[in-house]
Amino acid sequence: MAGYAGPAIRLGEIVSAPVHSLLVQSYRPREMQSGTVNADGFGAALWLDDGRPEPALYRTAVPIWADPNLGWMGDRLRVRCTVAAVRSATPGVGFELANVQPFAHERLAFAHNGFIRDFRHGAQRLLRERLGNKAYESIAGTSDSEHIFALIIEHGVRGAIEALEEICRELKRPAVATLLLADGEELIGLRWARGAEPATLYFAPFGEGVCLASEPLDGAKWRELPADAICTARPGSDLAVEPLR
Repeated sequence: MAGYAGPAIRLGEIVSAPVHSLLVQSYRPREMQSGTVNADGFGAALWLDDGRPEPALYRTAVPIWADPNLGWMGDRLRVRCTVAAVRSATPGVGFELANVQPFAHERLAFAHNGFIRDFRHGAQRLLRERLGNKAYESIAGTSDSEHIFALIIEHGVRGAIEALEEICRELKRPAVATLLLADGEELIGLRWARGAEPATLYFAPFGEGVCLASEPLDGAKWRELPADAICTARPGSDLAVEPLR
């Protein structure tokens, strides 16, 4: 997954143009912890250069390299913020379009790299019990990722991780949650895990903006976000990295 916030750029400058773009990471990832390719869908939340506060959401269940829209989207769509992701489906989670990331709700968009082990047996029920009607009704698919997003809608980023920690502790269940979240102005990344290593996340200046990505996109000076840390990036401001707890 990769996110950008800053002056408007072509979508392809994140998704397909860099030497280790999201497209390349779909079939040749360097730091993927499970599986070998990300062939189960592609999506992007797009804050276009039109002034609207909510993102346009594009998702497809085909691999990014087989998407016939990728060329014109990369060349012609200009974005001031984006969250994009390629998917490797967690075993037991369906391949349908509703489970393809990113997910969007009102001004927010979200992507998750990770899993909740054996999610549908116990964890799903406990997680849903912590949701109000608005967050519960935002769930359209069956993935653990979308349920984590619902926790964020209900409790905020830190509150969601606290709830996830409590659920996993109660069930003695490992989980990994490396997350990207954006609202069109601010880009947030975090790395958290219980009983496993958190998936990677890097950040770097990107032109006049900032980029966060699962793996560095190019030869620029990227820094890895530490485990149990959260970073907040806002164009024109210093990127802040803080302990998650």
